[in-house]
Amino acid sequence: MGKRTYKSDEFERYSERERRKQEWIRKKNKERLRNLTIIFGGGFVLIAVVALIIGLIVSALIPDDTAEIEDNLSKTTSDQISLVDNTSDNTLDFGSDEKTVKSPVFVSNRGVIVIDPGHGGYDSGILSSKKYEKQVDLEIAMLLSEDLKDKGFDVFLTRTDDNFLGVNDRVDLANEQEEALALISIHQNFSDKDSDEGVEVHTVQNEKNEQLAQLIVDEVAENTGAINGGVKLSDNLVICSKVDMPAVVVECGYLTNKREAQNLWEESYQKKIASAIASAVDTFVPVK
Repeated sequence: MGKRTYKSDEFERYSERERRKQEWIRKKNKERLRNLTIIFGGGFVLIAVVALIIGLIVSALIPDDTAEIEDNLSKTTSDQISLVDNTSDNTLDFGSDEKTVKSPVFVSNRGVIVIDPGHGGYDSGILSSKKYEKQVDLEIAMLLSEDLKDKGFDVFLTRTDDNFLGVNDRVDLANEQEEALALISIHQNFSDKDSDEGVEVHTVQNEKNEQLAQLIVDEVAENTGAINGGVKLSDNLVICSKVDMPAVVVECGYLTNKREAQNLWEESYQKKIASAIASAVDTFVPVK
């Protein structure tokens, strides 16, 4: 009889075979992992080299415009600053929903006129086909400030950029100006009828308010050739009823009228409006 094989010997041979099999698998997996690492690492290096080469080529082909860009930025900043007086002793800081604004008082000798450019920020006013009302309001207000300074007035603007202000904020700012002589709020009109046109001045019933309003509407209509829409009295104009000075809202024209809107977009026409308002204020406030 041959030697008898027991089950325990068979199990040992089976276990040894499985151990060698698992060891071989682990070895192959390590080799695969090493190969993948080499492949991916080489790929990243290749990509970095290609990117560097492309960057060098682009740099060689495109001229260095840094000096020109800095010059343009300097000019842009200078143009923006030229809209306001940078005298730090005559600025007033106030907060808003969007950002802090410094609105200047231009120092002169005839007293303060408050100019209130309507709307601003997310309150765009009327949207015409070319400009928002808030843009036209500010453009006319800035021109008016220059004309009033030329006539010897101090000027305070409730806003000098595209910044939102609530009506009560505007009132508070105006009332903070000591001995302010008048407030001129600049707006543009609208109508459901695209044929409506002309200049109107709105205010509350008060002798001084009505006098200033009549002077302005007559001067603007005569200087621009626009239809004279007259003075409109209202009881609910907060900006006019709550300030401590004569106040009017000048509706310079209708942005819903195609022809008149085209005029209101143009600086030459805006200058006529500003000059006329300044002339009316000059008449309203006698020279001391």
